[in-house]
Amino acid sequence: MSALVWLRSDLRTLWHAPLSYASHHHDNVTALFFITPEQWQHYGLAGIKLDLMMRRLLSLRAELAERGIVLNILSVPGYAEIAKTLLCVCESNQISHVYFNAEYELDERNRDKAVKHLLQQHEIRCGVFHDTCAVRPDSILNQSDEPYKVFTPYFKVWVKQLRQTMTPIEPVEKVKSSQSFEHNLDEGSPQLSAYLTAASEDWPVCQESVVQRMSDYLNEDVTDYDRVRDIPSLPGTSKLSAYFSIGSLSPLQAVNAMVNRLGDTVFEEGGAHTWLKELAWRDFYRYVTYHFPHVCRHHCFSRKYDAFAWRNDKALFKAWCEGKTGYPIVDAAMRCLNQTGWMHNRLRMVVASFLTKHLRLPWRWGEDYFMSKLIDGDFASNNGGWQWSASVGTDAAPYFRIFNPASQGKRYDEEGEFLLKWVPELSDVPKKYLHEPQKWSQFHDIDYPSPVVEHKQAVSDTKSQFSAFLK
Repeated sequence: MSALVWLRSDLRTLWHAPLSYASHHHDNVTALFFITPEQWQHYGLAGIKLDLMMRRLLSLRAELAERGIVLNILSVPGYAEIAKTLLCVCESNQISHVYFNAEYELDERNRDKAVKHLLQQHEIRCGVFHDTCAVRPDSILNQSDEPYKVFTPYFKVWVKQLRQTMTPIEPVEKVKSSQSFEHNLDEGSPQLSAYLTAASEDWPVCQESVVQRMSDYLNEDVTDYDRVRDIPSLPGTSKLSAYFSIGSLSPLQAVNAMVNRLGDTVFEEGGAHTWLKELAWRDFYRYVTYHFPHVCRHHCFSRKYDAFAWRNDKALFKAWCEGKTGYPIVDAAMRCLNQTGWMHNRLRMVVASFLTKHLRLPWRWGEDYFMSKLIDGDFASNNGGWQWSASVGTDAAPYFRIFNPASQGKRYDEEGEFLLKWVPELSDVPKKYLHEPQKWSQFHDIDYPSPVVEHKQAVSDTKSQFSAFLK
């Protein structure tokens, strides 16, 4: 019996349950990845993320070849064509079993439902595994058998279940045979080369390098995470999110590596425990998309906010996108995003708060813009983060919690080290005025825009709009 492992957002050879199971139970194992240009365009995925994905895919192809497994790459326009294409592939190559990892967003669940239904009609068996999250989302419910809507109680159950399910996944074995399909794309094909732009070249993609990055962080930096994670000028975060987003690292793999290094203190306190919570937040936002699929359809988690009257000011949005708001920490963060495809987590909260609470522009605009730029663009985490910032989501910040950009800049970039890297036109401004240069520009000429909104007035207006809406 021949097996096909369908790869999606799990581009790795380690800690991969479908590949491991197939290699241990079948002599003939083949892997498959679908390029879906229309789907990616519909999602507005960043070019830098697609470049990283394609580079990783080509490296993965070589890594699987060492185990005797051919990784086929086929191109179809979108999800609607996958079920029939998979059936054709299986029937043409006498494949009896198809294995894949579950994905929990609504489009992906509908895609997988169609695939399973069609394949089972033709007596092709499907095996679904759950490596995408550290703890599968259908396993956590409250005492009323309902999903949690708040992170803290969810986290307590998540940790308990995690500790019970941390058994390492067996390595992928070398198989006896594998198959190359018709229309299998090679590196020089237009469908592949269109996404190879070298934009992600600062991010290594071979499995060994990715794992080494994780190991270096866990060995050297994770214990300081709670102390330095909010300072954008320091390497205080792991910057592993891009690898989690395409699945070249597994969350369980990361947890096990951390426990092996630091022991059970990971579950109790300190920097590693704080970083563990970030992995839990990643799971939690997938949990939300699974149990509350309306968030996948551009709705607020709290549906009452669907009717909130956001402003429709494209000029303000353009200033935010280009990093020309007159608020230095916001502008520095946005310019960094535009040039590198990555943004520090503290700054993601600052710029999201600014867009939704100072400019009072639709959070969906920000969500889409982030997806179009981020190398680690991930629907569940991006959607959850934006809804939290806009005070319309699960476990959301209250509407009256509004970051002061100047205060955030002074607190987390006091010396302006990060700021001046991206807003060099402020290099002659004294440090005491760096985060409020308008106080300096009253008496000196600087080539920097005035604030697009006045802080106190913007905050007052936003609070008034929310409080009136909630009456």
